[in-house]
Amino acid sequence: MISPCVTFNDHEGSTKSYKFMQDNDEPINELDFVASFDEIEVDYDSGEVYEVEMHDGSKPATAQAARGLQPTDKANAVRTLMEAHDNDEILTGVFYINTEKPTFIDLLNVVDEPLSTLPEGVTRPSKPALDGLMASLQ
Repeated sequence: MISPCVTFNDHEGSTKSYKFMQDNDEPINELDFVASFDEIEVDYDSGEVYEVEMHDGSKPATAQAARGLQPTDKANAVRTLMEAHDNDEILTGVFYINTEKPTFIDLLNVVDEPLSTLPEGVTRPSKPALDGLMASLQ
């Protein structure tokens, strides 16, 4: 990604100006199109390696993480993933969980009730709260 510097280089003739970037934009990916494919489902036992034929004809080797894998053992999880990489396998399943750290949901302080169902009085900050926020940004 190239971002023009409009603070120092936004003048006629600059190759770093916003106008130059607009005139010379060459997208390398079409990000607004997602091809539709039939779902690929595979059912195989833990530890069994299975070749899965993808839509493009490639056949990556996949394997479920072994049932004996202890997901709280970080070193073993890394070793398992490295072995799979060395064997050109793609593993599926849970490899590692750090039970000492809060979950993503806990970190975000997500409430049990969907925000869309909460009353405005709960979701809308008060004027003093907004004034305090604005004052802290000055």
